[in-house]
Amino acid sequence: FELVVWLGLSATGGFCEELTFRGYLTRQFSAWTGSRVFAIVLQGVAFGLAHGYYQKVMVVIMVQGWLLGLFAYWRKSLRPGMLAHGLQDAIGGLVAFFS
Repeated sequence: FELVVWLGLSATGGFCEELTFRGYLTRQFSAWTGSRVFAIVLQGVAFGLAHGYYQKVMVVIMVQGWLLGLFAYWRKSLRPGMLAHGLQDAIGGLVAFFS
């Protein structure tokens, strides 16, 4: 049962975080700064800080936020990033569960 809950959480986490960081915050930062590039940088920083409880890998998570921001910009859609983010979370959980 725990594994099923984790997979559901991974899917909803990827969806919600992409909607929040790559969707809402990128648009807000873009309107605030007038720069899409700076908006992507800022949302990545916010994403890293929001995951501050993973202190040892917070910078890696910030870089992932930048890459997902560039991916959303390139694809002009949040859906591919939602899928990638959800899969990354799910695979990480599966590896931890079975190891």
